[in-house]
Amino acid sequence: MRRQLSKIYFSATTQIHSLRQLVHTSARCSSAVTLPLHVVHDAYSGPSTTTASQRSFKGMSSRDIIQKEKLSTLMDVLSRETRSYARVWSCYVDFMNYAECDDLPLEVHQAVLRHCVPGAYTLRAWTARRMRAGQAPRIPHHFEARLKTVIRNIRATGADATLDDYHVILHQFAAVGHYTGAMQVLAELTHVCKLEPESKTFGLCLKAIAHRLSLPIYKVQRPDMLDDASKLCRKLLKEMSARDMPLTSFNLDLVVRILKEVLDQEGFYHLMKLGYGIDLDYPDHPPLQGSSMLSPFSTAALNTTLDMLGRLGNVAKLVQTFEVLTQPLPPQASQHYSQEFDDEDDFGITNPASTEPHQTPHARPNITSYNILLKHISRAGHATFARHYLYQAVRLDRSVDRLLRSQLYRDPHGTLAPHFSLNRGTIIPVFGEANRDKNMELMRWVGWVARQTIRRKKNDIAWYSELRDSLPPPPSPSEPPSSRSPSSPPPDVSTALDVDLDTPSTPLEFSPPEKIFDINLHLSILQKNLDELVTWYENHYEVALSRMTQRVKERLGRRVWAGKNIYLLNKNARVIVPRSAWTRMVNFKQGKTSFSGEHSGRIMRNGWVAGYKGLRAPRPQPLQFFDPSSMS
Repeated sequence: MRRQLSKIYFSATTQIHSLRQLVHTSARCSSAVTLPLHVVHDAYSGPSTTTASQRSFKGMSSRDIIQKEKLSTLMDVLSRETRSYARVWSCYVDFMNYAECDDLPLEVHQAVLRHCVPGAYTLRAWTARRMRAGQAPRIPHHFEARLKTVIRNIRATGADATLDDYHVILHQFAAVGHYTGAMQVLAELTHVCKLEPESKTFGLCLKAIAHRLSLPIYKVQRPDMLDDASKLCRKLLKEMSARDMPLTSFNLDLVVRILKEVLDQEGFYHLMKLGYGIDLDYPDHPPLQGSSMLSPFSTAALNTTLDMLGRLGNVAKLVQTFEVLTQPLPPQASQHYSQEFDDEDDFGITNPASTEPHQTPHARPNITSYNILLKHISRAGHATFARHYLYQAVRLDRSVDRLLRSQLYRDPHGTLAPHFSLNRGTIIPVFGEANRDKNMELMRWVGWVARQTIRRKKNDIAWYSELRDSLPPPPSPSEPPSSRSPSSPPPDVSTALDVDLDTPSTPLEFSPPEKIFDINLHLSILQKNLDELVTWYENHYEVALSRMTQRVKERLGRRVWAGKNIYLLNKNARVIVPRSAWTRMVNFKQGKTSFSGEHSGRIMRNGWVAGYKGLRAPRPQPLQFFDPSSMS
């Protein structure tokens, strides 16, 4: 009897499970409608545990109960300090499925707009990383649909989005370089919502254009994209001029970078006159037509100017601009300028009353300035200029390090961070110029500079490491060093894309603070530069020098075997050298016999590279040497 009952129970259970499988064809998901736990009656709990919850939901329908629970969940997620943007969007969509747009306050819609997408800096790094890897996203902004949905829901409530709400969207578009969407948002807030844009609004649109031009662009799309960027930049400038809106220093920096990318020489020169008071045709003189409100000329603006002039290919103007804008003449020198061009008397002080003292805008160069300068000079083939400025950079690197050590000796915790440190990018352009021109003298000198730099980097790392171990702990400040709140950090104008557009439009009242020296960061930078230099020297320089030396030996060896004269430095004349003397002179080796008895045409030099002190590395690929017996 028990066996029959168990069989009947088992068959009934199997039928129930099969019926559930037929009815519930989908798997459980998070979007399924579930009642809260305090609403469902628990058989193991007494009646007192559900009395309070039943009273709170008394007289409410099941839809109202679910809506209230979804709202409380959404508010709880938004109130957390560390929240997930995916969780915020999931709770928001979950609530809107059971409610109307009017059921949610405007402030909650605005909070969701700001927290339903990743941060601007996170999204910017993610997009740039994907584009560098060749995985460009199919759409410019991955979460653009979410932003549109929230704005649509705000309008459905009968209210209008504020200018700050549109600034949030523009921040997102600027982070990924979505300039088309930024221009559409600008048109919507001005024509549809009738909002008055600010300097920050135009700055975010310019930031989107500048950031897109800095990202990788397909060669087929580049001409059209540069044309669009130029047109949109001019459109924004015209609209700002029509609204009598001053051009802030950050917006000016962004416009200059856009004009540099599109190679608009006329617009670039005109903007340098109006914005910075610099006439690139005559850098020492004040411009004839300038503006009364000039922006400060920063190091970032100097680097942009040098890059623009280098791309235009005018090396003379590039060198002139670098010298004038980094080492300007004193203001009293303007009294000696002649403003009356007379053939008989075109010098001296012609009218002292009309020659007011003029201080040329200038900026302190950093390592990026020298890297840009050397890159364009070397590409133009000016070996003399390249050697001069590389030598100048080496001397400046040592002077900056000596000054830093003396300041650390006097004030170890209040020293400002250095702005200059020689790296691989400073030496490679000159190395490329020597390699292209087969300039052996310059090539050997570049190797000497690299070895000296590596030795000094090692000594610097040892010295600063010892200093870090002996430094006393920093004293705890009794009061905050700055009156600024931590929520509003000062802007950093080191790049075109990391700017704070909330700063006031008067640049003279605000200056970015200097960075305090961090010995751990300094050591990491030194170690990184050392590793890059050693890798480049072993894998590229030594191979290129050996190859170039071998090519010169082979070329001169062919002239010797043909009975032609060659130039010898020790004799300072072109002479005919015997074959035996030339073999001893260039250290040619006699060929070895192979296992088959045949004479090999070229000899391989194996072994280790005799490097500088502390570095000995095997050659990646042995080089072949010229065998004079093959030409007899």
